[in-house]
Amino acid sequence: MLFDGQELREIISRTPNGIELRNDHGRCLRVLSATEALALDPDLFIGVGNRRRIKFLRSRTRKFVLNAGSHTTQRLKGKAEINIAHPLVREHQPVRSK
Repeated sequence: MLFDGQELREIISRTPNGIELRNDHGRCLRVLSATEALALDPDLFIGVGNRRRIKFLRSRTRKFVLNAGSHTTQRLKGKAEINIAHPLVREHQPVRSK
């Protein structure tokens, strides 16, 4: 799971072990303690782990909305409640049974 912001700070404070700091290629640069990780700016990093602990931190290259592609994400709608999509993206039609 990915964590950022205040939620990342809370989980880092509960992490008992060292937290890896990784670069853009996924290589470990160094291992941080929880206090060192809390001193970092949370807007520059994303935490990867589970609800109990953070396994590693990686730099945020761009600001994305987390879980942007999940099946629970709602599509944007215009003023007339019509889905907004790129002109080349067609609406999915239900599969017809034979």
